[in-house]
Amino acid sequence: MTAPTSASQKLVTAPFRFTVNGQPVEAAVPGGRRLLDVLRLDLGLTGSKEGCGEGECGACSVLLDGEVVDSCLVPVCQVEGREVRTVEGLATGGRLDPLQAAIVEAGGVQCGICTPGMLMAGRAFLDSGNAGAAPTSAAPTDAAIREAIAGNLCRCTGYGRIVEAIRLAAEGRVSTMSAPDAMAVPLAGADRRLLDLGDPEAETPRTLAEAYALLADGGRRPLAGGTDALVERTAGVPGADRYLDLAALDALLGIRVLDGALILGAATTYAELRRDPLIAEHASVLAEMSAEVGAAQIQNRGTLGGNIATASPAGDSLPVLLALDAEIVVGGVRGERTLPAASFFPAYRRTALAADELILRIRIPLVPDRTVAFRKVGTRRAQAISVVVLAVAWRWQNGLWRDVRVALGSVAPTPIRARATEAALEGMPPTARVAAVAAATLAAEITPIDDVRSTAVYRRTVAGRILHRIVRDAAGW
Repeated sequence: MTAPTSASQKLVTAPFRFTVNGQPVEAAVPGGRRLLDVLRLDLGLTGSKEGCGEGECGACSVLLDGEVVDSCLVPVCQVEGREVRTVEGLATGGRLDPLQAAIVEAGGVQCGICTPGMLMAGRAFLDSGNAGAAPTSAAPTDAAIREAIAGNLCRCTGYGRIVEAIRLAAEGRVSTMSAPDAMAVPLAGADRRLLDLGDPEAETPRTLAEAYALLADGGRRPLAGGTDALVERTAGVPGADRYLDLAALDALLGIRVLDGALILGAATTYAELRRDPLIAEHASVLAEMSAEVGAAQIQNRGTLGGNIATASPAGDSLPVLLALDAEIVVGGVRGERTLPAASFFPAYRRTALAADELILRIRIPLVPDRTVAFRKVGTRRAQAISVVVLAVAWRWQNGLWRDVRVALGSVAPTPIRARATEAALEGMPPTARVAAVAAATLAAEITPIDDVRSTAVYRRTVAGRILHRIVRDAAGW
């Protein structure tokens, strides 16, 4: 099949046009080139640092339309027509940004590698409306500040002085400081293209029909938030030479209630799940789960559909979708079909998707009086890949648990429903004896492995104890 020609595909060869620190730029580079490389190599803005390349350190953080993102995980094809702000754009009118001045006053910088990204994450927080306003609003809590910079690693200052600096800026208790002349960094020439980095090209269809045709033609990897695809490329994992950029497909967006179900577009981000009122009303567990995925930089980019398509057994959203009896709607040139989440992951990192299909939306039936509990255990508080992730759903009926669902990740080659454990809880009161039986059943039912994050013994023990605690908390004993 030959891919159709359309106006939208001109993005593949035409320069990508966007603004950086208020200046219009053009980047005549492959669409799959990382924004970080465009900034550093093509535009000469080296304030954003190359760190981990995985979205963990935050040294490359910039603002994209005001949201903090890891520029190492953003393909330039998705920056077309948008506004980028880097650390070079913070100081204006010959004066440091108040947050920069606060960092200086508080002594919040030492080696300086983390500082540009930390400044951008802090500035996004201050601009978000959640940080108070000088001088009358209440100051942000340490917890709120620490969450805002959880995606930025700093091994020098221990965060205390950085937190203090953000609080000073939020409260307006900062002296005005002149910006050094060296901070006025001009952009490199718009036609500058330094290196052939072997970046993949990208196509950005505007309609599902275009996307289906391109996908059916083969040789293209669908790309949504990039938080998996670009990590794999940086790590040298073999992949397609061309991305199918899904960012312009409105059909993959939106959260709504329809025909007794909550409908989530596949391109819904974790940040959207955290703040959407329909999620809060009908499936607050999705917001709770989303708060545990990475930090702000990842939550602003990562998508629910991408987490499903990656099919990692450690995917945080997948046990929640299993517990909610979610259905996955997929589509391609042959039409749409709906698959239960419980049968969507047949093997390790495999899905029931055909090669020419895309995930379109997720359908979650609305069940009256359903309770859902979620727990994640990782090796640290933030930015952790799960060691065990567990979701439990049930309905109360005369003091008994009904329609029980127990779903887990990181304890088998795929995300799973623990059917024997569900049977041990079904129709039972949540007593200490029942909790103990269910925990023992779960430990025997799962098949975890030893790996770099944990051991099989630890995972079994923790999974049973998490379930026991969920039962205990639900019953109040």
